[in-house]
Amino acid sequence: MAAGLFAFVLGLLLRPAQAWSAFLVSSFFFLTVALGGSVFLAIMYVSNAGWHTVFKRVPEALTAYLPASALSMLAVLAAARWLYPWAHAEAVLEDELLAAKAPYLNTSFFAVRMVGVLALWVLFTLMMRRNSLRQDRDADIKYTRRNVVLSAVFLVLFPFSFSMASIDWLMSLEPHWASTIFGLYHIAGLFSAAVAAISIVGILLRRRGALPQITETHLHDLGKLLFGFSTLWAYLWFSQYLLIWYTNLPEETAYYLVRLQGAGSFLFFLNVVLNWAVPFVMLLRQSAKRSERILLPVSAVVLAGRWLDIHLQVVPAVVPDRGLIGIGILDVAILLGFGAAFLLATDRALRKAPLVAEGDPYLVESLHR
Repeated sequence: MAAGLFAFVLGLLLRPAQAWSAFLVSSFFFLTVALGGSVFLAIMYVSNAGWHTVFKRVPEALTAYLPASALSMLAVLAAARWLYPWAHAEAVLEDELLAAKAPYLNTSFFAVRMVGVLALWVLFTLMMRRNSLRQDRDADIKYTRRNVVLSAVFLVLFPFSFSMASIDWLMSLEPHWASTIFGLYHIAGLFSAAVAAISIVGILLRRRGALPQITETHLHDLGKLLFGFSTLWAYLWFSQYLLIWYTNLPEETAYYLVRLQGAGSFLFFLNVVLNWAVPFVMLLRQSAKRSERILLPVSAVVLAGRWLDIHLQVVPAVVPDRGLIGIGILDVAILLGFGAAFLLATDRALRKAPLVAEGDPYLVESLHR
């Protein structure tokens, strides 16, 4: 973590735009993993699902990083002039399109929206986590009912708030380009990353003997979710690419042209391989979904693909003259710094509460899967 912070500070002194772009990539990546844990739990609550209860503490532990990730995203406000063209007053005056979007794309309103959505996500997550932990004391079903209500409200607000945040924080890096499925695209990526992270932590705990209650049936369910949402991500990726390629409008194709130049083309197609081809091929068989030896590395590949996907959206937009749209030492160092903070928060959350939610009314159902 200290090494990542040192690399970031050094990057600010030498290459501030590149440092902030790497910061935004890793900050948004780990925020989506943590927030994805909340979305996963909310879906389970509103659908009255019980199969996940044995390892419910795993997605809850992922959400423990959400407050810290919210703070890291707020730091992006200080870097607006390095990241967003619309944050420069002179650029807005000289560009008709930026001037037309100025009532929405301005630093004050941008900050209000960012604070609002982050506070919303953190508030709902903390309330659901608190109810879950309180249920361990007296096994009162009222806490489950409260979380069902909270989850229903959260799932209504989440698609709109996260779509807006994705557009604000990532798509507005290139304000001359727009995609109508950008928000849904990132929702699919968020859920895939969350399921992958849950699978990795759950399997590692199972191997250590801390969660022996996780069965092959649980792994099968997680594998099906990972298989399905990685395919949804691919469908949305292809839909966006096909429509822009077919219409061939300069203001739209410019987004892809810069990402297909030189070595960037390798990373561009590697993104599809990691996020879809690998999980699709490896998890196609039922036996593969039930195997921790297959599900664990596939989940790691999906997480790597999710980070690369965000990297390819941010870096070419912020530093188009970088030449090689590759992954440098600064990107890796900052990623490792964020990763250390994420693992620390997750580990502490797992240690603070019982690994099995003993008071959950669905525990018996989950144990017999």
